[in-house]
Amino acid sequence: MKYTKGASYERISKADEGDEDGVIRQGEDTAELAERRGIPLQGRRFRDNDKSATHGKHRPQYERLMAAVQRGEVDVIIVYMLGRLWRNRRERAEGIEILRKHNVSVLCVKGPELDLTTAAGRLLAGLLGEVDTFEVEQMSEREQREMRQRVERGVPPTGPRCFGYTADGAELVEDEATEVRDCFHALLAGATLSGLAAGLNERGILNRNGKPWSYNAMRGVLLNERYAGLRQYRGELYPGKWPVIVDEATWREAKHLLEDESRATRRGPGRRWLLSGIARCGVCDDGTTVTSGSRGGPKGTRGLTAPLYRCRKTKHLARGTEPIDLTVEEYVIRRLSRPDAVDLLVDETAPGTEELRAKAVALRSRISSLTDEFADDDDADAAAFKAAIRRIKTRLADVEAQMAHPQRSRILVDIVTAEDPAEAWKDLMLDRRRAVVATLATVTLLPGRPGRAPFDPRSVRIEPLQGMG
Repeated sequence: MKYTKGASYERISKADEGDEDGVIRQGEDTAELAERRGIPLQGRRFRDNDKSATHGKHRPQYERLMAAVQRGEVDVIIVYMLGRLWRNRRERAEGIEILRKHNVSVLCVKGPELDLTTAAGRLLAGLLGEVDTFEVEQMSEREQREMRQRVERGVPPTGPRCFGYTADGAELVEDEATEVRDCFHALLAGATLSGLAAGLNERGILNRNGKPWSYNAMRGVLLNERYAGLRQYRGELYPGKWPVIVDEATWREAKHLLEDESRATRRGPGRRWLLSGIARCGVCDDGTTVTSGSRGGPKGTRGLTAPLYRCRKTKHLARGTEPIDLTVEEYVIRRLSRPDAVDLLVDETAPGTEELRAKAVALRSRISSLTDEFADDDDADAAAFKAAIRRIKTRLADVEAQMAHPQRSRILVDIVTAEDPAEAWKDLMLDRRRAVVATLATVTLLPGRPGRAPFDPRSVRIEPLQGMG
């Protein structure tokens, strides 16, 4: 048959980024066949690289080819083999019908010439296509069985490297794993996704692709069950045999928090000031919180602004942020530096708290007594003393853990147990500081003195929450 309006189509399902060798080879073979048969292509060459045809995904060049067919610009399509043109039944049936309607044949480098205007040609195209589909489905079944076996054996998932793990997923990248662990703990202690992403970016910690963190990337990490040593397959979770970064309970709590529809989320930049959205307006005195803003500097200081806390409703309250933040920070550090600060971690409503508290007091007393005895005994064995203290402290830690209020402990423990609470406060990210304030007290901002009167700390009303006094 003599063809006068030829077109070629090349496709590779999977190719590395920038790798076009496969489709180039196909193109050389289709061009050689067109030249041998004397079929002019005249620029009608269509190529989809790294595009699967199995699931009917968008193939832009294939769609351009079929549009050219329907405009009457093509009377034969040259392909390396029929499977490059179609791989699923729906597309094959639709394509055969379009080619039949417009009197277009298919010519294969490796395969027969198919005249789709005849019943025999369409039958052969359908049979060959079914063989292609069978091969694809059989390969898919083998891959699924292999995947299930890997899941059941606890083998790490393949694919792109997971932040925190080596490329094969079998070992930890320790510095990245530490960052992941800290992000989980910070989230459960009150941090926001935007704040976590901003904190990593400020410290120059990039994601696995070497790019800055975003809200969605941070969310994806904290929802990833892999960090808890789990793997999802067909809706079920299976245990894996790779190092975990957080325990399953921590991951599940983070997942619950992130998927809670009632939880307010922020996709924009994280908060910039300690009390925005936390402190209340003392003029409204109805629970209305303040937001942050700014005002211009004095005349002649173009571009300078002063940060403010403003009432969210009206303009009747506008206070400079710095002295207010310092006042609240001093209160927090003073409260968390008291000897009884550890009691803030205790869940008073938990059953058996009084009994556990008595055990804790007895263990602390025992540590104190042993220390005094060691100090007074010149012949005391230092190694035995250290071992005894270590055992008692381990028991004390277990008792304190049983008494601990889960949420308050996560938020406050870093400061309460620090040797220097003031330094520990400085090391906290802003989100954690905000969570500490919200856990300890209600802060209400009253109007300041008029004019240039000095700041009055009494205009910041700090009332401890129940059990936090």
